[in-house]
Amino acid sequence: MGEDEGSGFKEGRYLIRRGDGQIIQLTKLMYLLVEQIDGRRSLEEIAERVSEQYGRKVSADNVKTLIDKNLHPDGIVPGPDGKLPRLKKPDPLLALKLRCTIVPDRAVNVIAGLLRPLFWPPVILAVLAGLVALDIWYFGIHGVGQGLRDTLYQPLTMLLLYALLILSVGWHELGHATACKYSGATPGKIGFGIYIIWPAFFTDVTEVYGLGRAGKVRTDLGGVYFNAIFSLAVGGVYFLTGFEPILTLIMIQHLLIIYNFIPFLRLDGYFVMADSTGVPDLFGRIKPALSSLIPNRETPRKVRELKPWVRKVVTVWVLLVIPVLLGLFTMMIISAPRVLATTWDSLFVQRREISKAMSGGDIAKAAVGGIQSLMLVLPVGGMSVTAFNVLKRFGKGIANLYSKRPALGLALGMVAVAALGFAAYVLWPNGEYRPIQPNERWNAEEAVEAVKEIDTGRPSLTEDRQEELRGAPPVAPEAEAADPDPISEEEEEDGVSESPSPSPRSTSNMGDRDGTEASPSLRLRLRAFLAAPCRRHGGDGLES
Repeated sequence: MGEDEGSGFKEGRYLIRRGDGQIIQLTKLMYLLVEQIDGRRSLEEIAERVSEQYGRKVSADNVKTLIDKNLHPDGIVPGPDGKLPRLKKPDPLLALKLRCTIVPDRAVNVIAGLLRPLFWPPVILAVLAGLVALDIWYFGIHGVGQGLRDTLYQPLTMLLLYALLILSVGWHELGHATACKYSGATPGKIGFGIYIIWPAFFTDVTEVYGLGRAGKVRTDLGGVYFNAIFSLAVGGVYFLTGFEPILTLIMIQHLLIIYNFIPFLRLDGYFVMADSTGVPDLFGRIKPALSSLIPNRETPRKVRELKPWVRKVVTVWVLLVIPVLLGLFTMMIISAPRVLATTWDSLFVQRREISKAMSGGDIAKAAVGGIQSLMLVLPVGGMSVTAFNVLKRFGKGIANLYSKRPALGLALGMVAVAALGFAAYVLWPNGEYRPIQPNERWNAEEAVEAVKEIDTGRPSLTEDRQEELRGAPPVAPEAEAADPDPISEEEEEDGVSESPSPSPRSTSNMGDRDGTEASPSLRLRLRAFLAAPCRRHGGDGLES
């Protein structure tokens, strides 16, 4: 494929396409060597031709060593038996399952051609200005709380949001393809796969490697740019309809953008950094970059071979991403109790609706309630599985590091234990597992205030905030009434509420309450959910 334009290495790099379609970056010597290997020339002939082009003497023994140690193990040149080695399969944790093509390359090229005007500079400026205005209103003024609350109390809405989420991910991939087309390369197919339970799309834009730095970076950013356009479209729908749950998609789009910029996965942010600096293997540079910051220590070779400005950019990139990830982790832990409590409370709302539908013989409505309950459980299950896999792999990584470098492994293990301790301290039930209330906004200002209250052990709902919310009562406190066992005085004191609660969509009846109302105990709610019998009409009332 020729020389890699905009390479960040002191010595130029060259690109080849392996038989399986993978793009490989080589030094000039290795590239010249591959050019001369045709299956007919002898080692001496190859060495003579490479020496002429390279300008330095290369022997037949050098050629044989380079083939045996580099080109054959990397699957570029067959061995003496004429076979290529079996290369290591991708890490299952990061691999897509059930991959398939959904849009062939011809159709992708047609669609990308139609969408090319979206990359005209005036259009880009207008989209970015609109996104800034939307973010100021949504995150700074309106807040994310009510859209999230309404979604959790209307789980069937999740079906709509889930469908729109899949659409947005496909739209994201069209952004990559369109940017590739706009930059002068030919995009390939768009495919689909499943990661855990989440939809995942991919776009074949390998032709972009033949472009300059600007074309590569534009293609990398095309996906998140289309996420911004999608957010603006969602905002327009909300202002036309006032449908609060749809605003959750704006939050999801921003989470997708942030997720795509995580450098520890081969996502958009990784390729933006790789293509802008001309360093394709950034993963292998993180550890050397950090090691180079240690005083009185020799700079690793993987850092020395980079251009000076590239070394600085890579180092800054590594240092900046750490606090961003810590901030996201912290906010996820802080908000988890309230989100889980809202999901739990909504399950009781759905259970009540299913019971009413069954008592009236409305099987269709009961089935819808079952689907809504499933939509509530599915995201929590998916996040739990993902968290478990990540923790398991992180634990294995620490164990492997400890076996090689005990001191460093022990230090990293202590950091991991401290992080788990922080999470346990915040997540331990301390009265804060209460549903999101109708008048809560959850904007940026409230997020900062929550971080300041971490030392209380319940930053998501401090005692003062709970009092302001009149106890932050659940929507379905009457669920424990379905418990077939009598409630003892001790259990009643444990927090069973007898007062009616507001409807899921009410925003005005919170002020009618006097005093603080406690949520039913988790044990009673769980027992009621599992043990309460279905009801049916029996003349004047309801019978078991």
